Amino acid sequence: MKTLKPEKLTRETPIEELKGLKAQTQIFVKRDDLNGLLISGNKARKLEYLIADAKNKKCDTIITCGAVQSNHCRTSAAFARYFGFECHLFLRIHGNRRKVYSGNLLIDQLLGAKVKYLTPVQYQRSAEVMERYAQRLRKKGRTPYVIPEGGSNEIGALGYLDCMREMADIIRQQQIEAVYCAVGSGGTYAGLLCGKKLLDLRIALNGVIVCETIEYFKEKIYRICMRAGREFNFPTEVSYNDIHLIDGYVGKGYGIPYPEELKTIGNVAKLGIILDPVYTGKAFHGMLNDIKKHKYKSVIFVHTGGIFSIFAYQREITKAIRCL
Repeated sequence: MKTLKPEKLTRETPIEELKGLKAQTQIFVKRDDLNGLLISGNKARKLEYLIADAKNKKCDTIITCGAVQSNHCRTSAAFARYFGFECHLFLRIHGNRRKVYSGNLLIDQLLGAKVKYLTPVQYQRSAEVMERYAQRLRKKGRTPYVIPEGGSNEIGALGYLDCMREMADIIRQQQIEAVYCAVGSGGTYAGLLCGKKLLDLRIALNGVIVCETIEYFKEKIYRICMRAGREFNFPTEVSYNDIHLIDGYVGKGYGIPYPEELKTIGNVAKLGIILDPVYTGKAFHGMLNDIKKHKYKSVIFVHTGGIFSIFAYQREITKAIRCL
């Protein structure tokens, strides 16, 4: 099996039982929000492999994209600073450029990332925009490495194959029936699915989508898994039927919180765990409803981080706190 050694900045994260919710199901939380500070969350696992690939290819510049409050872009900026890469970010923004930076965008700027803004229409062609930009940098003598949105490709997915390995023992010991995660670019779910297949874990793997459609993500996750299988010679294959996604919790759109989600965020915060309004809040809220349908006895929720983005939702979260 072909291997790629990651550039490790994170440590193995704990799995904690969440007590205090009025739920019939035993809920464990994989605390990937605790794998660092500036690099906290799921993007760090992906970037450990992506940066290793960039170093192997003798690159000196990182180019990537995301929403204006992208956890991935913030983590990319932190990794770039740590490993000596120049970092260029293409951020999707609605309306005018921010006069006052907040949340992840503030950290991007503090870390010295070179930020370019794209309208939603321009962002639909972000891969093409980044490649053209990379070509211009090459003409100037730079050696850029382009990372897709969310770090979600066959290389980034290896980070969540590792995560499934970390969870395998407790899945067997606690007879875990299902694992849940947020799905915003597909790479986390794809890595977990590859890990599930390779480790022969008899669990349901349920992804709660926070944007796009089930059809969109099924195709994307399938492609990532197939490319990972070919690139790294995995002795197993993934089919469309292996991909289980849950819709109905996006709300009005990506990054737009809604009252029920905010109430869940507030209730879970009282138990010592902070969820964010973009990914984990929607995914956890979706999981709470889904476990009632399946009557699972025990599940794991993969907490993919996102704490810095809550500071860009001060008004919405303040209102939710006052209503609790």
